Formats: sequence, C-alpha cells, structure tokens
Amino acid sequence: GFCIASPRHDPSTYMVGTEDGLVHRCSTSYNEQYLETYYGHSGPVYRVRCNPFASHAFLTCSADWTIRLWTTKPVPGHQPDSPLLTFQSTDLNDAVNDVIWAPQNSTSFAAAMDDGRVELWDLSEKPLDPIVVHYPMGQEKVRRRTCVRFSPNSPVLVAGDDKGCVVVMRMYNTNQSYYSDQEQQERLNAVMVKRR
Repeated sequence: GFCIASPRHDPSTYMVGTEDGLVHRCSTSYNEQYLETYYGHSGPVYRVRCNPFASHAFLTCSADWTIRLWTTKPVPGHQPDSPLLTFQSTDLNDAVNDVIWAPQNSTSFAAAMDDGRVELWDLSEKPLDPIVVHYPMGQEKVRRRTCVRFSPNSPVLVAGDDKGCVVVMRMYNTNQSYYSDQEQQERLNAVMVKRR
C-alpha cells in the first residue's frame, strides 16, 4: 500500500491507495483478499481520505493531476468500482499531493499541489471548480505543497511544503454553517446524486 485511511463509522474496513493507481477496500478480518478494488487513477495514489460525516464517501488524489470522489455504497446507474466525480483545475499540470475534507462541512475539501498551489473546493457551491486557489507569492523557485490541513475549530487552512515551511491561511466567506451530522450526510448525498 501507498496510503491508508479508515472510515470513522466502520472500524472493520480500511482503504489503501497504491502506486499502480488502484484503491483497495480491505477488511481487518480478511487479510488475504480485497473486499473491493476501485479503478480510475492513471498514476500513484498519494492520499485516501474518508468523509468525516459519511464514511461511504472518500476522496483520493494522485500523480495523474486529479482528485476523485468515490463511494462504497451502490448508486443506481453508476459502476461501483469507478469514481463518482473527478476534479481537476483546468491549468493544473502537476501532481496533487494531499487532499483533506473540511471538519465542519461535508461537501468541502482542500488540496495541495506540486506546483505550489492550495485549492479549496465546496461541491455544494461550485461543483466543477475550486472556490479559492492560493498560489505562493514572492518565491523565486516554486515549492511543492506536500500537505494541507483544516483547523478543527476556526476558519484556517494550513499548508506545508517540501522545504519544511508552513503557510497559515485565513478563510473568508466560506460556508461555516453548522449542520447536524444527518444534515451533513444529506448535503453530501445530494451533491453526489446531482453530479452523476
């Protein structure tokens, strides 16, 4: 495996991203076979992240310049081993190194790219493009963004690069409404069904 994630609501399974671009759903009880294999990336999968509100939904990011949204639940009219949605900025020609779901918004996530940018997406607001793209400023050589994290209790996004530098970004005008877990799940499901 190349990266791993465990769904919050299902501790008996875990997701593994591989260097071949595959994602395997595995069981803690059956270590000699995969429960499911997901196909879609054409390069190594760098990160797998399960949604904190709906464990059946997960994101992956890859060297193939894309972020993909998947589900472990059957969706009518959808091939179960393929991504529900694929996200890629039109001018991105570099790997996506990290992706993470927002802790207070089931439809929002952030990503860190090889070209130094950090993107913030909200599928309920703008499903085809990021709502914010932050490019590094004033550097003679672009540094690869290697990780990105949300603050758990304030509208702050933190990104690290390949030189060990950290950038703290304050997010303005982002949806910070607080919904119940059930409402969060409904919001995400509505976006996933609408975009198929």
